[in-house]
Amino acid sequence: MQQSLSQAELFKRFISWQCRLRKMCVRELGGQPSIGMSAGVYSVGGNDEKSRLNFLIVKQESVEVASEFAHIIRKTLDSKDWLKNGLRILSERHYQDDFNFSNQLTALFAFDSQHADALLAAGQCHLKFKQDSIDYAFDFDVTELSDQDDAYQATYWHNHLFNPSMPGQVRVIGLTPRL
Repeated sequence: MQQSLSQAELFKRFISWQCRLRKMCVRELGGQPSIGMSAGVYSVGGNDEKSRLNFLIVKQESVEVASEFAHIIRKTLDSKDWLKNGLRILSERHYQDDFNFSNQLTALFAFDSQHADALLAAGQCHLKFKQDSIDYAFDFDVTELSDQDDAYQATYWHNHLFNPSMPGQVRVIGLTPRL
């Protein structure tokens, strides 16, 4: 008789899957996200998808990667160089060790985002991830991260690599799984 996995064990498998997806995307698709790198957003206990959310998985020690991405962006005005150098870091070493990632997911929003307001007002959500025959679903607590938070900085600079016209004022939401 096979024992079922705990939510914590399932979440570890989910992070490993995300690392595989993201390695493939940066190596083969020029960083273009796949459908499995976004999630359907539901209210906890709800059946209707409210929206889709792009999110990041964040390293436990994210200060170094945030500094690397910030350095890439600050050293040149050429956003093509940002992307090229960012993709090199992401494909060579960022997603290699899935055990180095925290449980927290992050998502970046415009400063005046009503979607962010709704998530924060609810304080929780249910996210469903699916690509091909693989799917995962978890409940999350939702909080707004301060711009002093390491995960905020990692999320900001990572997104800036791919979006050279990103506004200066943004919001970063942290999603912590209820394991």
